Amino acid sequence: MECLVPERLLLGTSASFSSVVINDLVTRYGKAIGAYIYCDYRDQMSQIVVGMLGCVLRQLLISSSCIPETIITVLESILKSAQGAEIGDISEMLKVILPQLGRSFLCVDALDGLESRTRFTLLKALRTEFGTVRIFLTGRPHIEPEVNEALQIQLDAMHIAAKEVDIRGCLIHKIGKDMNLNRDDMNEQLR
Repeated sequence: MECLVPERLLLGTSASFSSVVINDLVTRYGKAIGAYIYCDYRDQMSQIVVGMLGCVLRQLLISSSCIPETIITVLESILKSAQGAEIGDISEMLKVILPQLGRSFLCVDALDGLESRTRFTLLKALRTEFGTVRIFLTGRPHIEPEVNEALQIQLDAMHIAAKEVDIRGCLIHKIGKDMNLNRDDMNEQLR
């Protein structure tokens, strides 16, 4: 079997809670543990399920020791077609690569940032294609019933809320940085 060997896995540097979890997983298990998706409510139009699953597949392929010939064949077929990849194509490739990884994780940050139909389709794909993968999701509490329904499981949820003292501390720090960068943009009255 011919294999292509990926060079590296790039990790995000976002300061979100998911980044802390991802960094911990990589520290514990190494880079070949899985993939992550950062959802952005400001970019709902370009966040489509096939693109997000393709991004996950790419991360998994990069962290894999070799790329199976069946995946190469599917990718070549997609390149030759004028339509591009579809969810079924990505699913076919995920079914090949996921069993090869053994222990794997998927982190999806800010799930509530997706448009509701996109979120439901992504969750449905997670339920059907990622059966052996441990999934870590973040999002606001109002989507929890939707997630439970789409995944057809009861989530182990942890609700985290910022304390006023933490918010004040963060604002004081940010305002201080602004004042140091450009004193004309921030004055004591605005502070």
